Amino acid sequence: MTNEYQPKYKWRETWEGEGRQDFQGYDGEDVVGRIQLDTTTSSKIGLWRWNGGFQAWVRKRIMPQQGWEETPREASRRAEEHHDALKKIHER
Repeated sequence: MTNEYQPKYKWRETWEGEGRQDFQGYDGEDVVGRIQLDTTTSSKIGLWRWNGGFQAWVRKRIMPQQGWEETPREASRRAEEHHDALKKIHER
């Protein structure tokens, strides 16, 4: 049995077929967040950057709304947790 995080939302390539390490998560029509392999930030190269808070209905921000993790699964977990927290404070 693995302890690896299993995403609860649907994730797909941001630019399908281009082979980039860049993905967006979806909760129905809502964008959960984005994860991408960092290849440019000198102190973060090789880490997975996550971002959240893209929905038009977001009126209150939760910080941090971005960060870095060791694996794409952990980055997706952080983006999903951020999305769920936003849904809770916006009563969605």
